[in-house]
Amino acid sequence: MSAASTVPTTTYLELSQEGAGAHKFYEVTVDGLVVTVRYGRIGAAGQTQTSTFATLAKAQAAAAKKVGEKVRKGYAPAVPGQRAPRSVTRRQVASAPSTARAVAPVLWR
Repeated sequence: MSAASTVPTTTYLELSQEGAGAHKFYEVTVDGLVVTVRYGRIGAAGQTQTSTFATLAKAQAAAAKKVGEKVRKGYAPAVPGQRAPRSVTRRQVASAPSTARAVAPVLWR
């Protein structure tokens, strides 16, 4: 069987925590020798990365490795579009005045 005649396989994972926690997806598609990874916040288009491999076995192994990494981090298989997007929450950043000296020290004269 040649790489061109394979049927693309897609694995879709989501990580959604209650409250203000993570709400993101990770999708891996193997289409012959090409592995496409798409990831981002649920409800957004996300970012895409594409890699090409020498053999179908290497492409499938790379995809399985990526999926395994995400499952270990807490992602679970899901159906795209079932979870509603959440609004983005921003943490309040409190800044303090710099403790650096206003004038650089003189190293020589």
